[in-house]
Amino acid sequence: MRPIVLAMVICDYYYRDAHTGKSILSGTFSSINSPSFPSKHGNCAVYIAMTDVASDGTTQLVFRKENGEFFMKLPPWEVKKPENRRAVVEIGGNINGLPLPHEGNYEFVLLWNDLEIAHRRLTVNKINIERSSDSSGSK
Repeated sequence: MRPIVLAMVICDYYYRDAHTGKSILSGTFSSINSPSFPSKHGNCAVYIAMTDVASDGTTQLVFRKENGEFFMKLPPWEVKKPENRRAVVEIGGNINGLPLPHEGNYEFVLLWNDLEIAHRRLTVNKINIERSSDSSGSK
């Protein structure tokens, strides 16, 4: 049996408050702009909330380009089943320097014991940054 994924959010930062136990997400997004490729996105985090976790298991994120040109496995998490299957299990992690080899469509894939159970898409766009040719600063 596989867990039910309630949420999968991409954001700038994730952390768990030590005093309250609450998950803190900052700066949610679903696209990244870059002036050139290959590129790296400095701050990225993924938050996941699951329920109906009936057994202990291993969960892992895979970041991949949708056409299969690129993929990267992130370190796995060992998840312990809660006493009550209705409980919500929250996990998350920060990724520094997310590699972006090309513009296009990417996705984070959530694996549960090597079975794909959820996907979260991310669009990477090339943007043009024009610099002013007027070096005096006046307009």
